[in-house]
Amino acid sequence: MEYLLIRQRFADYDTWRAAFDELAEVREAAGMRTVLVTVDAEQPEEAVVLFECEDAQGMRRHFASDALKEAHRKAGVVPGSNQATVLIPR
Repeated sequence: MEYLLIRQRFADYDTWRAAFDELAEVREAAGMRTVLVTVDAEQPEEAVVLFECEDAQGMRRHFASDALKEAHRKAGVVPGSNQATVLIPR
């Protein structure tokens, strides 16, 4: 099992959240479960999301998918702001 920590900036939280929620079934099919959705306390225009990933390859395919790129566009994600960190429990 791996975890994926995402940080990304957006123009409007409600727009970002709607696009995020639209991909719930796609993420689930890729073996990803949303653990936490927050915004940075010091930078409220930055989302911080933690996923639990049962299928590391499925997660990687989703992260590189056109569906995710389109969701980022719809969500108003600031280009170049997406940061992803894969975490492995020890």
